[in-house]
Amino acid sequence: MTLFDEIITKGKRVSAHRPVPRVVVDATVWTQAVHAFADERTTLLGLWGERDAAHMALRDGESGKVAVLSLACPDRRFPSVSAAHPPAVRLERAMRDLYGLIAEGASDARPWLDHGQWPHSRPEARAPYEFRPAEGEGLHRIVVGPIHAGIIEPGNFRFHAGGETVVRLEERLGYVHKGIEELMVGVTLARGAQLAGRTSGDSTVAYAIAFARAAEAALDVEAPPRAIWLRALMAELERLANHFGDIGAICNDASFTLMHAHTGVLRERALRAADAAFGHRLMRDCVVPVAWRAISTMGAAPRSVYS
Repeated sequence: MTLFDEIITKGKRVSAHRPVPRVVVDATVWTQAVHAFADERTTLLGLWGERDAAHMALRDGESGKVAVLSLACPDRRFPSVSAAHPPAVRLERAMRDLYGLIAEGASDARPWLDHGQWPHSRPEARAPYEFRPAEGEGLHRIVVGPIHAGIIEPGNFRFHAGGETVVRLEERLGYVHKGIEELMVGVTLARGAQLAGRTSGDSTVAYAIAFARAAEAALDVEAPPRAIWLRALMAELERLANHFGDIGAICNDASFTLMHAHTGVLRERALRAADAAFGHRLMRDCVVPVAWRAISTMGAAPRSVYS
């Protein structure tokens, strides 16, 4: 029995949870799973919360099996994951901002999504945000954002550089957090698909496919082959458009403006092809779960290109 299997068997399994098992564990088993991340025996796939519980998805390094662990947090506290696995720190900061869950033992408790503008903002969110300092001879700081000249969403960046070497880069995001997690609670499947597709404007297909596949797995239904192929086509068009834009931006940052112009033309061609084929340049609301007709109570149904 692997450590992953041992962890799963110690919890109380939640019935009818698809497509992967979910088990309710205590703080001891939760901590054991955290140390498995640090030892690289399992991989952290996700960490999120709700009002009185914390959840994390993990993947076994040997078998590739996936499971979700749930920990009840009646006092709004849970053992920190980032204390042993630093990549989890931003997720823990988001859990505190959104649900008031405190990761005990975390190295960074600064606000992440809460910029002090919410009615229930914590005092530390209303105080000036403190970026991590960098020390050393000849270092200088470069401040970028949060307002940008392009169409990208706002972000505040602090570069500490010594000549051509970037010693530290820290960013503060969340300026346009939409609260989609809360908006999805209790809505119909069709409305959930619309919200998922609006998480990020230039990645509407990717988010919509992720939501559709999750909903279909939970309902134990499969999309027809035609829908799968059309989803793949839309995802590829979206990928091409975004890659053309990113490659051009990299060239522009290096003062290669001519290549930036050429990639802009290519991106426009991809967007026009998407509009001609699917009726929208960004293909918004073109991907919906296949079971939405059976359980949706919305008056207006979302558009489906594979109806």
